[in-house]
Amino acid sequence: MVKLSPEERWRRNTKERLIALQQSGEVDRLRRRGLAIIGRTKRFTSDAWAKSPTRERLSRPGFREWYEECRAVAKKFGLTDWTLEMLCFVSDYDPMKLPFPVETVWPRITVVTDCQDELFGRWLSYEGGLLRLDVNQKCGEVENKIVNHFQPETKLEPLQKPPWRTAFILRVETPPDYPPEAAQELQREAQQQIRELLRRLGYRIPQRSRPSALVNIADKLEVGKPLKLGRAYEIIDRLNPRADVSDDERRRRLVASERHKIKNRLEDIIK
Repeated sequence: MVKLSPEERWRRNTKERLIALQQSGEVDRLRRRGLAIIGRTKRFTSDAWAKSPTRERLSRPGFREWYEECRAVAKKFGLTDWTLEMLCFVSDYDPMKLPFPVETVWPRITVVTDCQDELFGRWLSYEGGLLRLDVNQKCGEVENKIVNHFQPETKLEPLQKPPWRTAFILRVETPPDYPPEAAQELQREAQQQIRELLRRLGYRIPQRSRPSALVNIADKLEVGKPLKLGRAYEIIDRLNPRADVSDDERRRRLVASERHKIKNRLEDIIK
């Protein structure tokens, strides 16, 4: 059995709602009434619909009330009002084949930054857009969407970038009926996209690793302090006072190795 992606699972969920709407009888009822309001007996083709002026339909008596009813019916199925309008008026309309939202609420991944640097915001929006991520800039309690489809001409310098851990937060939004297992997969995909976004912005991201028990004894190993001659043996005696003295040299090298490992790990954390 082929495992479906989160997008495909949601696509099938949306298609089921479309079928439910079409089978409810509401489309036929609203189509007859809508065509009568705009003075037509047949639906438009896609080309004719594209050329049909919206203003002309809006000027027809009763059209605005009809459209509000379309909006209310579509909302019951979690679909957009324009989807129902086109189902009523366009003969060859297939909502699943067009790159427009069919559902009123859909899964989205949003990157939110409180960095107010203009150039960073432009680069974040540009690179985020390439990864199909929404990008918002937060100032206090207010969020504004940043839209930038063009690569900035000015290079982003290190001093213009906030630390990678606080550069932005990730927000994954899903509708209430989004499949839970698909939501988990979407969250994993979002984490991968965020790491890719950080790399594109020039951040050096440490490799994920398991927590190290060595870090807990960093103070005892006096990591970060230069050791005076003979101090390593004092640390050995303090950590293991009953150890065989003949094994001191091997344990001295072990202490040096552990100090080095902890130092490298802590340096990776603060980069």
